[in-house]
Amino acid sequence: MTKALVIGIDSVEPSLVFEKWADELPTISGLAREGLWGYVKTTVPPITCPAWPSSLTGLNPGHFGLYDLKYRTPGTYTKFGIVNSRMISKPRLWDYLTHAGKRPIFLFVPVTYPPLPLNGIMVSGFLTPNTRSEFTYPSEVKERVLGAVGGPDRYVIDVYNYRRIPPRQLYEQLKAKTEQDFKIIRHFLAEEKWDFFMTVIMSIDRAQHTLWKFFDEEHPRYVEDPELEGGLLELHRQIDAELAKTLALVPPDTAVILISDHGAKRMYYRVNANEILAEEGFLKLREKPEKPIGLTELDQKGLIDWEHTVAYALGAYVAQVFINVRGRDPKGIVRPGEEYLSVREQVAELLASVRGPNGEKLDNRVFMCEEAYRGEKLDLMPDLTVYFDNLHYGSNEAIGFGSSYSLETAKGPDDSNHGEFGMFVLRDPEERVKGRASELAIEDLCPTVLDLLGVSIPSGLDGVSVLRR
Repeated sequence: MTKALVIGIDSVEPSLVFEKWADELPTISGLAREGLWGYVKTTVPPITCPAWPSSLTGLNPGHFGLYDLKYRTPGTYTKFGIVNSRMISKPRLWDYLTHAGKRPIFLFVPVTYPPLPLNGIMVSGFLTPNTRSEFTYPSEVKERVLGAVGGPDRYVIDVYNYRRIPPRQLYEQLKAKTEQDFKIIRHFLAEEKWDFFMTVIMSIDRAQHTLWKFFDEEHPRYVEDPELEGGLLELHRQIDAELAKTLALVPPDTAVILISDHGAKRMYYRVNANEILAEEGFLKLREKPEKPIGLTELDQKGLIDWEHTVAYALGAYVAQVFINVRGRDPKGIVRPGEEYLSVREQVAELLASVRGPNGEKLDNRVFMCEEAYRGEKLDLMPDLTVYFDNLHYGSNEAIGFGSSYSLETAKGPDDSNHGEFGMFVLRDPEERVKGRASELAIEDLCPTVLDLLGVSIPSGLDGVSVLRR
């Protein structure tokens, strides 16, 4: 009976692995030559916490209401929570597999904390608070995870504050994290019975935000550094080599999928979206700060006049704009219906018209809520989302720069932004699909895995099995 193994590599840019670095990554390139490969369109926005749940549910994020790592608490403007596994009310891949009598194992997959019951094993991912947390199902698996790396003091959940870590130090930490994760992966592959196995490696995502400028000579902040110019490539090579050792443990009838939740591209600047909204009168301030202050702090200081504000923006990679709607928002003033549509169009036109610091035209993309999302939780989603220069510019929700542009947020600088396409590779042992695929979507993962394992695909999914295209 066919098994399936999914290796997720968060943030891998397909143009790098399929083109620029293809000869440097023999394992990934070999899988692509033997099977189906292509660019996979991800969610709006291209961010980890909506994208991986979409891959596991087969559904657009409008069905479960996630659009970022954080979410705005309903009935508030700037009170946020961190997403968690319980926020997703739709069945996920492990639910379908458990119901079908399969034994799945999920390691380090984003938005699996707290871990949920299944007919197998789950070890939660980077949002796990600490090693004292109950981050495994069943709970006794925790000791095996910690024991595999020498105890709780040596287990690294994530490389935190990576934007503020010196690049060389970050590079070494990410190599160690990658080695640790594959050690745990191979332990469970070898020691446990499984029908389906999925894991996600996060180190490329953390690296690209800090190491991109060392290899990309077209980057506006390119740094010539012989020690770091190959750092990002070396992390890809490390993962490629770890993949080879991992695949050696997998039975020959196993379907193997490699997938990333989004890509990456060089970031030139950030657009200070709220500065622009305030300048044009859409966001009303009682007092303009003299130094950069985040939106939450502005609100806590009472500097935002919500009774006269019609729109404001969240987000760091993209601008996620909310209209201050009467009846929906605490002090909403924009009437639903025609006035809402009119105001939203005005805001969209304003942000679409933003130019670069030297007046250069930008390739700005605007997505209205109903264009980007479908499902029953559209009321939780941004009213419009803006990709400045098609993601070569990030966004910034802070105010007080005295400019429409900045280089960093409160969390630090970024060399790269997220890209709208991830990578996808499927080596099917039955060779039903081969060659380059087009029009793949992140939601296709769930039905594809079910199809590979002979499990009935439920109706109503947004994704489609790649075996049926």
